[in-house]
Amino acid sequence: MAGGKDAAAGAGFTSPPSDDGLSIDRLARAFAAMMGGADPYAAAPEAPAEVLRVDASPDLDAADDADAAGRVSPLTILEALLFVGLPDGKPLSSRTVAGLMRGVRPQEIDDLAGQLRRRYRADNCPYEVVSRDEGWALRLRPEFAGFGRVLEARARMVRLDAEALDVLAAVAWNQPVPRDGLVELGCDARPAVLRQLVRRGLLELRHADEGSAEPCYRTTAKFLEVFRLESLADLPSPHQPPG
Repeated sequence: MAGGKDAAAGAGFTSPPSDDGLSIDRLARAFAAMMGGADPYAAAPEAPAEVLRVDASPDLDAADDADAAGRVSPLTILEALLFVGLPDGKPLSSRTVAGLMRGVRPQEIDDLAGQLRRRYRADNCPYEVVSRDEGWALRLRPEFAGFGRVLEARARMVRLDAEALDVLAAVAWNQPVPRDGLVELGCDARPAVLRQLVRRGLLELRHADEGSAEPCYRTTAKFLEVFRLESLADLPSPHQPPG
């Protein structure tokens, strides 16, 4: 028994170290136990992770996230919507705009539109905010509207190659022309050319009448506009030499 106690005592801190030595972590744990402190090498309990809550609302009132250089506000949102506009130049109603912004009433949109109108006028901008059909629209001022018409006219310009012109001539003087009738008129155009003319709105493919089974090619109002014709009666005679 005494030998056991001697062995136990020999295993204490007063005994010489074994050949293996004491590791630093064992020594630290033993010292902490003596002092009654916590194990310095014990893993610290993990703090509960914070829950990130994200507002998935599609509303456009993101003023808090904007920087000072381009701050987003109901006023700038309205200005952006007016700049983009609706198809065919339809005005934006105050109710529609207010529905895109949380906490904004239609009357406030009317006030903001008036504020934009006064600012554009004070800055002598070439565009203005106008009230039309119970809504708001952004347009060029009358003295600048001519420049917009010139730009639109150039955008409507159509470049046609010889093959496309042959198709238009064959249809214009012989319409309605069945889909397979162009070859009989000496016009062997590629299908891609025909599709391009239909896509550009110069030709349309529809039935000659309700009883016909085969669709036919016809010229359109845009064809008259591009070639500056009032009607098909203004077409020169196909036998008339070009002037």
